[in-house]
Amino acid sequence: MDYVKLDKKAVASWRIGRLIGFVFVLIICGALCFLSSLIGAIAPYRWLVLLVLGLFTLYKLVGLILYPLIEYRQWGYFITEEKVDIRHGIFFITNTIIPIVRIQHITVSQGPINRKLGLYDVEMSLASDSFTIECLAKEVADEIAENLREKLYVRLEAREQREGGRQL
Repeated sequence: MDYVKLDKKAVASWRIGRLIGFVFVLIICGALCFLSSLIGAIAPYRWLVLLVLGLFTLYKLVGLILYPLIEYRQWGYFITEEKVDIRHGIFFITNTIIPIVRIQHITVSQGPINRKLGLYDVEMSLASDSFTIECLAKEVADEIAENLREKLYVRLEAREQREGGRQL
């Protein structure tokens, strides 16, 4: 089974999102460094505070640069007549299989970052949870939503005909 890859602009989208988070981390770390210099009781342990903040900042920087590439390589989806299979993750790969007959509604949406990049998300809502295929071109997202809607209606009509035949 060959998984369909996301749009290549997904890496840029994820990096921009992580960059925004990284800026907040830098602001918070800078404030904590400043506060640690003001509080005399922390002075002997200031090196420990700086080490922890530095390691955390380094981790977020690696997440900004490296994780989107790994995530893109592992992200994929596959749609058949009966199910949607979504594979994603960085360290732990998750395969989510969604039966089409369980889908209650389908939403095509955009966040502010994806709007700038021209990317869309297809969200499938079930009774228990919702699942998203991220970072798709407009045509692909609309095609997936329409394709799933048609498959869902065909499966529901077939089920109604089977159940209607049993009641007679």
